[in-house]
Amino acid sequence: MSSLALDPVLSCSEALAFEKSFFEGDEEGEWKAMNRAGKAVAEALRMDMRSTIPQHDRLLALVGKGHNGGDALVATKHLLEILPTNVSAVLWPLVPWDECRPNLIRALEELRKAAGERVEELPFVSESDGLDDLKRILDLKTREVGFSATLDGLLGMQAKLPLRSPLKNWISLLNHRENLGVRIAVDLPTGLAGDEPIEHEDQILRADFTYCTGIVKSPVLHSAVAGRVGRLRYLDLGFFESPEAASFDYENFVLRDSAIETIRALRPAVCDKRSFGHLFLLAGSRNYAGAAMMAAQAALKAGVGLLTVGIPESLHPAFAAQRPEAMWIPLPETPDGGLALEGLGKVRQFLSKATAFATGPGLGREEETHSLVRETLSIFEGPAVLDADALNPKILNRVSSPERLVLTPHAGEFERISEGLNPREYVRERGSVLVLKGPHTQVHAKNKSIHCLGGSSSLARGGSGDLLTGIIGGLLAKGRFDTLDGALLGVRWHARAAEILTLLQGQEAVFAIELLDYLSRSFENDF
Repeated sequence: MSSLALDPVLSCSEALAFEKSFFEGDEEGEWKAMNRAGKAVAEALRMDMRSTIPQHDRLLALVGKGHNGGDALVATKHLLEILPTNVSAVLWPLVPWDECRPNLIRALEELRKAAGERVEELPFVSESDGLDDLKRILDLKTREVGFSATLDGLLGMQAKLPLRSPLKNWISLLNHRENLGVRIAVDLPTGLAGDEPIEHEDQILRADFTYCTGIVKSPVLHSAVAGRVGRLRYLDLGFFESPEAASFDYENFVLRDSAIETIRALRPAVCDKRSFGHLFLLAGSRNYAGAAMMAAQAALKAGVGLLTVGIPESLHPAFAAQRPEAMWIPLPETPDGGLALEGLGKVRQFLSKATAFATGPGLGREEETHSLVRETLSIFEGPAVLDADALNPKILNRVSSPERLVLTPHAGEFERISEGLNPREYVRERGSVLVLKGPHTQVHAKNKSIHCLGGSSSLARGGSGDLLTGIIGGLLAKGRFDTLDGALLGVRWHARAAEILTLLQGQEAVFAIELLDYLSRSFENDF
């Protein structure tokens, strides 16, 4: 079991039961939770808006009659308080205000009082409104510049599906508009609800970000709707610090953002380089030299005390000059530039002092190189991270103690090693920790699956996986974390650095290696 802060992922029915037990009809408690949720949404949106698209001076809030609508109104209030005074908001309600829940009305009154003329309220969507009527209203309000952000607080997890008109037409219209700015779903995108298989994807209101408020509901994790939910953020409201959290038999978890604080600890006054571990990295080939350098630099940035890197001898002079903090070991090469089995004796010599092992980046697919990796794993008995070309059944099936391995495949690499098993079946059979990389990386251990939400599309470029290998390897080498916690922290740290990189430099014009410059800033809260 991980020692890190994990919260369960619940189905919609489980979440409803949990909230009923948690609040016990306490309307004031619900109001406090609504305020925490709305403020968290506002802060998250403020950060995400800074890394995207042109900003205009207006927000659009789509407001249903329940708590999601209330969260959106509280978020709008906080946004208007923290954004420049020229920013205004347009509220577009689903039903007349007097049909809304009491706490939503309370949120509306506070917004009106705080923002005054900066808030414009549109008429509610009538059942008689056709597509042309809705389009006319939207055209009038978007004008030429549109909105900087749109908050979807229409329907929550109790929505009745499939949607009917006029809401169905409304969703279709909004999905096809390109001037609504950054699209934010509060808790769940409208049209995504319930525990049944998703049958009406076209009726889900598309989001760029979904902010899961308090509880991550399982529908947002379905791969079939990934394009509708956008990037997921988990906004922890403290629900699972209560005794009520013990009532479910959990299988799926989400890692709290606060877990990353575990890495930030004061180094002891009495220490030296040996106090922070020794990673042995076996990587690179003549054709894929950069991957080895990226993994090595990531391990150093992750704070490992000593780093030894076995590389093809032709790379040695340039690499040793570029990153002298590492101990670069020149190893014999195959005719095609890969690592030769002949180097095993030299590897053995340096491996004996290592506290962790990492391999894969840039190795290539030569059989002789894979034999070297396989033999190295038979010698070294400590924790090991395998990525890229080291993820090969001929290597993995020969490891005598797979429970010490952290495997970091993307979907294609997992298909190569899985032999038809799904991720949960694979880890139950093999015992390794599986880091399945993707838009929302999943870390699978023997009895649980942990979803690491966050990150940025700036990671969708060559080299980001090599950096992750080095970061996880560096964490494991320190000896503070077991393979599961080391993998989880590595994934979250890597993702958080990518969020800050995107925030400060955007998603397009960046180098993958620049992510390392933001590892140290991942513990800061204000950018």
